Amino acid sequence: MLIISHKSRVEFVKFLEENNLTYIKTIDNPNLDKRIADHPDLSIFIVNKDTIFIDNSVKYEYRKRLLDKNIIPGESVCKSYPEDAIYNIYMADSYYIHNDFTEKNISLYMKAHNIKHLYVKQGYSRCSIIPLGEKILTSDFGIYKSLKDKIEVILLEKEKIELDGFDHGFIGGCCGFFDNTLIFNGNIEKLNSFEIIKNEADKSKIKLLYPKSCDLLDTGSILCC
Repeated sequence: MLIISHKSRVEFVKFLEENNLTYIKTIDNPNLDKRIADHPDLSIFIVNKDTIFIDNSVKYEYRKRLLDKNIIPGESVCKSYPEDAIYNIYMADSYYIHNDFTEKNISLYMKAHNIKHLYVKQGYSRCSIIPLGEKILTSDFGIYKSLKDKIEVILLEKEKIELDGFDHGFIGGCCGFFDNTLIFNGNIEKLNSFEIIKNEADKSKIKLLYPKSCDLLDTGSILCC
């Protein structure tokens, strides 16, 4: 099941239904800036398909929708950066990428399971990354510089991504990864880095899935549980 923003474009929601993909839509987190309160990756962090950390302020609503999941209540976010991004973490099998403002219960989980912390300055880590398993793609040069000698990371060109109420959004806030499939909420063929993304996905034998009927929109990372 996918978790998508309730602000997702109609065309993207229709695309999911046409591809028989089940989903739930987010609710706004009252503690976040209203422009991004709908973003899944600012209130929810999925460890695996069974275990999910969710901001204490919105946990009850999601418990009603995710009855078969082990939901662990986490700290409440704050409106200002970086405390609004304590759930905005990228996690692979052996490491996670974030700054030092990780939600405390998630941080304890990582330590208990020997999942290495790869530090970056960018608090919106998940939003800044296109996930490809143990390999990542990013247009954030700070992330690239910090991690290029530690993991396989591909630097992308800067893109003009729409984000409600802001000058620009993040490419990672338009996509998600599930079942060896990288899904985007708009037409990636218009991106400057389309060929790079396509080639890296092909190398990793990962399927690309996206609607051609609408442009990309940063509504927070598409989560899968």
